[in-house]
Amino acid sequence: MRNRLFHAVLFLTFLAIPVFAQTPDEPVVAYVSGTTLTLAASSGQVIQKIDLKHPVYNFALSKDRKLLVIVYPDTETGGHMSLLNLQTHTQTRLTNGNLYFKVKDLDKGETEVFDDPAFSPDGHSLAFAIHTDNPGDGNDAINDSGPLAVMDLQTRKVRVLKSTENIDGQGYCFSNTPMWSPDGKWILFSCESGGFITDARGTTLRDLKLGTDQEADASPVSWVGNSCVLYVQNINATPGDYDGDEALLFNLHTSKSQNPASLMTFPNRSVAGLTEASDSAFIRRTRSGRFIETNGKKWEFPEIKRILKNRYSWRAPSAHILSGWKPSSIPPECK
Repeated sequence: MRNRLFHAVLFLTFLAIPVFAQTPDEPVVAYVSGTTLTLAASSGQVIQKIDLKHPVYNFALSKDRKLLVIVYPDTETGGHMSLLNLQTHTQTRLTNGNLYFKVKDLDKGETEVFDDPAFSPDGHSLAFAIHTDNPGDGNDAINDSGPLAVMDLQTRKVRVLKSTENIDGQGYCFSNTPMWSPDGKWILFSCESGGFITDARGTTLRDLKLGTDQEADASPVSWVGNSCVLYVQNINATPGDYDGDEALLFNLHTSKSQNPASLMTFPNRSVAGLTEASDSAFIRRTRSGRFIETNGKKWEFPEIKRILKNRYSWRAPSAHILSGWKPSSIPPECK
């Protein structure tokens, strides 16, 4: 589906010298505070700051750090997306109107929104979630469910992943946090209480069955090589009780889980609320906001209150890890 695109010069303010100009350190985490996107090294050193001039709901940064996709805070559950070229300082709107849900099929006041963008490893494609926002009836994961899609960033063509339209015969789920495999062939994503993998064309779907009957609440955190998935399971089976989380490593070849002790390089690492992880950093969701830790620095971000169309929305600032697991850290069975 094609969208009418607009192009505009975006006057980004670069508040620090890019990484290659001054320091050998590579940025390993990126986070938004206010309207500023910050890239930081594992030591805690700030490598680059970019004033985006606008609040951000979510974002994705390409591996080469040349392109940035922003989700704008149009609603409580997402908004439209724009592509920012950090070299030319130009902005292109990626979404305009509905990509999937027909207007006649939406309830009164309900809108189609987008979230969780993720660049493919080669930077040519963008995976993202499509769902809805209905402030009149309140927002929850079941009512606002929808599929995943992939956009070709050169042609702007969008391909809805058919495999995510009917999860286990139950229809849509609140599919989110799509994560590309290192080889770019597969996309790992979360539903309300589980993890799934689809091929990048959206023709096949695999339910990882991460949880158990006794401990069903489980969410994938990251790929570990092309053959393993790190995930978090709530051993108390109480949604939102992050203190009851434990991390496990799932082998896609054997469909068995094991203790991920070999991956946990940080001493006394807590996995409560873990949402992203690598050997250089991890990000946790807490009851009051978001927590980032690297080998040399910790950042804590409390939730912020936004006013959206005369109603309040609480959300922790967005943050993402920029680097995956180093080859030397990946167990042989996961490579």
